[in-house]
Amino acid sequence: MTDIVKENLVARGIPYRAVALLIPVLVAVIHIAVMAATLPHTLFLTMIGLMVAYLLPPAGKETVIPIGIALGIPWWYMALSIVLIDIETGLFMALNFDVAYRIPLFGPLLSDLTKKTQQFIADHHWLTGLWFFAIVLMVMVPVLGSGGIRGSIAGKLLGMNNLLVFLAILAGALIGCFGIALGSDAILTYLCTNGTLPAEISTRVCGGA
Repeated sequence: MTDIVKENLVARGIPYRAVALLIPVLVAVIHIAVMAATLPHTLFLTMIGLMVAYLLPPAGKETVIPIGIALGIPWWYMALSIVLIDIETGLFMALNFDVAYRIPLFGPLLSDLTKKTQQFIADHHWLTGLWFFAIVLMVMVPVLGSGGIRGSIAGKLLGMNNLLVFLAILAGALIGCFGIALGSDAILTYLCTNGTLPAEISTRVCGGA
């Protein structure tokens, strides 16, 4: 949030921290509720497991999206769900960056990711001149863990404001997740159509086709 928004909240007697914590949590709760209402129970549990795996390295979107599609989740649904995770984590980091490092267990992981992001930027000096597009690229390209968290850290290191960081995360997540999902679905369809997969795998992945 901008300083103006913070001042308005304080003036109305609304604690900024409460709002900053509530917004990403509310988005995540709505996300999970919609999944519970639209997915069969087994696939819902599968999606929850994949979401947790995505948040905890070493899994990345290049891993969880193909697995989810192979397990029967529609490619567009899988892509959109991972995009939402990047949005949710990006919102949380953008609004609560100052306290995130003090969260038990999460703090040390975040510190380690910050060091890796700093090193990545240092090794690719040309990124610093791209600003917005640097964040888009970092979120879009498959890397370990949530692109929303890494993108938020990179945005802070590059001195970008929260709105630009969020828009960059959104753009990168949409391009990266839907690109991977479309490619994975096309490859899986080809393998199933041509009977390339072993029978036991084909029965599970291709529905016996």
